[in-house]
Amino acid sequence: MNLRQKRTWLGGLLLPLLAACNGHKVERVVVYENDVHHWRIEHVVAHNWPAGSRQYYEVFLKDRLLILPANTFNDVRDIREFIAAGGFDISNWRNDTVVVAFENVQERKGGNEHFVRSLMITPTHQEGEVILADMTTRQQVAVQRVEPGGDH
Repeated sequence: MNLRQKRTWLGGLLLPLLAACNGHKVERVVVYENDVHHWRIEHVVAHNWPAGSRQYYEVFLKDRLLILPANTFNDVRDIREFIAAGGFDISNWRNDTVVVAFENVQERKGGNEHFVRSLMITPTHQEGEVILADMTTRQQVAVQRVEPGGDH
């Protein structure tokens, strides 16, 4: 067997192995759960070989993924992944609220600007509506959350 045949044979052997390794594996761990107000926060690690892994948090309210509308923050996309998230102990008076931080990407002349925005999120009595309290400006706004689509 000459060198060219060995390379072809070796490539034919390794290609299916590499294709089998290429994929998208997602690990989820529940890091906060509030059964009274129906919050759940999951830490997500998405492995996408060969690109690498990325980590983020997803927040659920009444078992539905919380997605905040892009237009609330002049963002280029709806907010569904958070760089930090947490909740209060059930004995705390704010136990109906979660705290999140996310990267806010806004289009500007000359490119995009990136900010980190921190919010306190509290559900209202209206189905699908939450109150967002910006922790920097202290402004509050009630928004209808976005329903998940099949794109993600």
